[in-house]
Amino acid sequence: LHVHASSNNTIVSLTDANGRVFFNSSGGQVGFRKAQRSGFEAAYQATASIANKARDKDIRIRSLEIRLRGFGTGRDAAFKAVTTLTSWPISAVTDVTPIPFNGCRPKKARRL
Repeated sequence: LHVHASSNNTIVSLTDANGRVFFNSSGGQVGFRKAQRSGFEAAYQATASIANKARDKDIRIRSLEIRLRGFGTGRDAAFKAVTTLTSWPISAVTDVTPIPFNGCRPKKARRL
């Protein structure tokens, strides 16, 4: 389960072990608009819709690895939704947020 939690939206994708996407959902797809897409409730409902789609297609999940990317509020919401709404066994929770190791030079500081 890949969770991309940005400051504007939360995108949740259920994939297989090789990374092929079965289902995906986001805050905008479950009916939230503008600033509400990045909130806790939008991420919770997006994860709930993934769980419902997997249940409808009768996909059996033997072990689940959750990969969290970004610093949005959807990180906690997606994890809480998986633990409360499903009985999927969670094998690992990983943070894959990209952090630069002295990468590109940042933009010049804005002065007013």
